[in-house]
Amino acid sequence: MDPLGHWEDNRTALHYARASVHVGLWQSECILAERYLPKTSHILELGCGAGRIALGLYQLGWKQLTPTDIAAAMVDLAQGVFAESNVPLKALRADARTLPFDNQSFDHALFGFNGLMCIQGRTERAKALREIHRVLRPNGLLLLTAHDRECGESREHWRTATTPVDGELGDRWHSSESTPVFIHAGTKDETAAELTEADFTIVETAMRSEIADEPPAVRTFSDDTRWFVVRKI
Repeated sequence: MDPLGHWEDNRTALHYARASVHVGLWQSECILAERYLPKTSHILELGCGAGRIALGLYQLGWKQLTPTDIAAAMVDLAQGVFAESNVPLKALRADARTLPFDNQSFDHALFGFNGLMCIQGRTERAKALREIHRVLRPNGLLLLTAHDRECGESREHWRTATTPVDGELGDRWHSSESTPVFIHAGTKDETAAELTEADFTIVETAMRSEIADEPPAVRTFSDDTRWFVVRKI
């Protein structure tokens, strides 16, 4: 199966466009942005989808945002969401593994809603992390979420699924309202290792539910997930 196919499907894009309006920023996203991302900083967003996070941050005062996504369908809908909201942001199509930006172009980066773990294969995720590291300025932060197969809703499935069926342990194709979607669920230590191998140091990690009591709309939209805040070294 093609991991990109799900994100180019119009049904998927419309689902995320609705979330941009009706779900909005998670409380944990807002808390961590306030804690770590000065509003004067230039922030790169990877996997922006239909613009949910960028729209919410812009409306709260973060104006220097560069939202990107690998899927053309997502970029097109993000532009529509921004236009409807009178927000002068421009979404760009970009593959996190081959970013079209100069070295040290951004103060900080954000890879929300488990986007890194939608990249199939540890070596491919490593390419994305090296690229993010490259375009960050010295001491730049990367904020991201990743499923933790030892916590939350993932734990019961992975309690019995202890050997890889296809690819790496933690790889899984989920059914959805549109097409199957690939997601990798590592343990906290496995994900931390991927990050440190790409020359990031861990600043903070916690489950979303430990950071904020998210409203029902967010919990329906997304299972609990693990936040990582890491710094370029």
